[in-house]
Amino acid sequence: MSFSKLLDILTGRDAQRSAVDWDAKYGTDTRSMVELHGLTIGHDSRRFGERYQASDPSVLGDAVAFIGLDPPLYRFVDLGCGKGRMPIVAAELGFKSCIGVEFADELALIARANAAAAGFKTIAIVHGDAGAYAFQDEPFVLYLFNPFGRQIMLRVRDNLLELRRAEYYVIYKNPRERGIFDEMSTLRYLGTPPAHKGAWGVHVWGPRRA
Repeated sequence: MSFSKLLDILTGRDAQRSAVDWDAKYGTDTRSMVELHGLTIGHDSRRFGERYQASDPSVLGDAVAFIGLDPPLYRFVDLGCGKGRMPIVAAELGFKSCIGVEFADELALIARANAAAAGFKTIAIVHGDAGAYAFQDEPFVLYLFNPFGRQIMLRVRDNLLELRRAEYYVIYKNPRERGIFDEMSTLRYLGTPPAHKGAWGVHVWGPRRA
């Protein structure tokens, strides 16, 4: 490996270039980090939210391959979708429907514009509070990139436990509240995709089989 290539990896320039190329493909803008202050958020959850930072497009594909999923059989749900990158990536992978939930007015508008620019008919952006999102009783994948704190994550857990069937997987990047999923009797921890290891990498849970 050349020194310049190693420097790109260490400084994150490889990921930055990948993101630029991915946005250029669709004419979207999903890259720039956005802090919550200054955004319009009509929910009491504002104080528990985290800034928007896009996931590398490879994260979802690597996690799906690690699990061994067949995307057309699953709905995809991204809580705290920000500018909507991961629902678009999910649509690329062939998920049967791709939902992004975002509580900030401005980010939800951008996510809808990006989804429209990408041209996939399977994407829907829900402008609302992730803690109030009602999951459907069908197979799905839940994606999270450290979108909010423990208070909201506990609401998400409770909503998951309302389901009659636990036919879902959780893909959680930078899992600061991973203990919540570790403790759920309906889930079992599957590990991390090889390319995304580490405490703050990508961690995956699946349904606990009887």
